[in-house]
Amino acid sequence: MVPGAIVSLNMILPILAGYFFGPMSGLTAGGAGFWLSALLLSNQFYLASVFSLALAGALAGWIGRNRRAEIPAAATIILAHAINIFVLMRVGLLVIPAERVGVTLLGLAAESVIDIIATVLVIVALKQWLYQSERW
Repeated sequence: MVPGAIVSLNMILPILAGYFFGPMSGLTAGGAGFWLSALLLSNQFYLASVFSLALAGALAGWIGRNRRAEIPAAATIILAHAINIFVLMRVGLLVIPAERVGVTLLGLAAESVIDIIATVLVIVALKQWLYQSERW
């Protein structure tokens, strides 16, 4: 793998919930799901992800109103990653030394591409069974 990349496919779940079921589903999956994960696993990194993944899930649900918008909906993971990095740096959980900025950005880009591809593949595979035209 690319140095500096930690692929977390659990981050695509709020985006999938939003795309298939609507903005409130994505918001709930991202917000409540990662909040519960943070509490149950005592993981401060999940706690930092609550807002970004709730927002990405809701945005994916809004974009998903257009049934053919798989790639734009999946690309909301880029926003989630950007907000995560910002929050983690602000609270001091992530420090990126100047000499590691390049490899960190490369790792983040690699993770984002993997997340987008995985999201699109799941959407294409399951859309006919899971996509709801009446969304909430």
